[in-house]
Amino acid sequence: MENKEMNTEALSRPEGVEVKLTIKSVNLIALLCFFILLIGGTSAFVYIWDEFTSYGIGYYLGNSFKKIGLLNYSCFIVLYYVAYILLQGGLFYWFGGKNKKNLRWHGDWGGFGFHPICPIALKYYRICLLLPGILLGLLPAIHGFCTGSGGCFYAGLYGIIMASADATLFYKLRAFDDEDLLVAGKRTFEATIIKRNYN
Repeated sequence: MENKEMNTEALSRPEGVEVKLTIKSVNLIALLCFFILLIGGTSAFVYIWDEFTSYGIGYYLGNSFKKIGLLNYSCFIVLYYVAYILLQGGLFYWFGGKNKKNLRWHGDWGGFGFHPICPIALKYYRICLLLPGILLGLLPAIHGFCTGSGGCFYAGLYGIIMASADATLFYKLRAFDDEDLLVAGKRTFEATIIKRNYN
């Protein structure tokens, strides 16, 4: 009888719900964001700050790459990605109890970065997902668009593209409570949600 009650309790209070994104969907979303933001953003930027023609859009887009140079452009993207990873890792460190042992380095085809080892409240994990994209993507893009600074605008667009996978995971976690705990999985964009409220 006692064993039966324990089994019923185990079914009504599950250990956790697994949430994951496939690498294919993450890469597809990032690719779509890349083309939509780059072409749409350039069109809007040229419409406001320059003569709006198809030649002007192509010229502006090509000229922005030409001014930077391929090597400098590649270095900029890598450094921006490193800044994104370090900012997110700092947030995980802060919300994970300010202990280095609570972080681990992880890398696979989905991306590279720090992940918390200890359970972290979902409300803090959501901040860690969105804040780097806002600080390194959305704000520079808005600033560059409003001031006519093409370099700042494109830096912001690339920040938004880098944050597209985190924003997708944020959207997938919308059904869970803020007080639920998240335990990062073995792969990128995999996690287990431990529910705190079983009402």
